[in-house]
This record gives sequence, structure tokens and C-alpha cells, in this order.
Amino acid sequence: MEEDEDPIDKALGINTPMITQYETTISNIVSLAKNDSASEDFAFARSNIREVVENGNEALTKLAILADQSQNPRAYEVLAKLMDTMVAANRELLDIQKKIRELDKADAPRDEAAKSVTNNLFVGSTAELQKALKEIRDNGNNQL
Repeated sequence: MEEDEDPIDKALGINTPMITQYETTISNIVSLAKNDSASEDFAFARSNIREVVENGNEALTKLAILADQSQNPRAYEVLAKLMDTMVAANRELLDIQKKIRELDKADAPRDEAAKSVTNNLFVGSTAELQKALKEIRDNGNNQL
């Protein structure tokens, strides 16, 4: 019998502890969740919308020819509805692009935002502030 082998595990025929199996499953779930990024979803949605727009353009051309040749009011109605749908799909494509840029901005490191300081706050007494200002003036640094 090995040192690490538990007699109960041996009696039940368990080779690996169940906790290890669960830890593996949990780590797989966590790694899948981390790999599922919003930017990948946006890219997938964008490619689908682009495909719809491309197919819609072909259908729009064919439907325009059909409506012109048939002079049927229903064909023109369907053509107008398809045009409206194409405009909405193009608008959605632009919205996706805007959302991707917002996501990239949100994912940017916070250090970039910390480089510019718009408001300074001095925490201390008035005497300490006057002393600090006097030291700055005495050192020849007049950038106040």
C-alpha cells in the first residue's frame, strides 16, 4: 500500500479523489468563462450583420429589377420594406462599431487615465500649505 493511498479509497476502488475531479471541472468552467470575451461576441455579431447586409444588397438589386419589370404595387411595397431593413442593419453595424470602441476604452489600463490630473487637492493645514509654497518659491520653482 502506498503512503498517499487511503484504505477507504482502496476498498471502494477510487483511484483519484473526488475533490480533484470537481476542482478540474470548476477550473475548466472558469477558464471557459475567461475565454468568452465580449470583444469576440461583438466580432461574431459584426460578421453576421455584415453578411446580412451583403446578402441584402444582392436581394435588393434583384427585387428592384423584379418590381420594375412587373410594375406590381406589392413588389414595390416589399422593395421598400427591404430597403428599410437594410438601413436598420447598416445602423446596427455602426452601433456595433461604437460599442466595440467603448469596450476597448473600458478595457484600457487605468494608468493612462491617471497621467493627467485635472484637480489637485492639498490635505493639511493652512500653515503647512504656506510652508510648502515658501519652499517652492525659495527653490526657484515658480510654476504655480
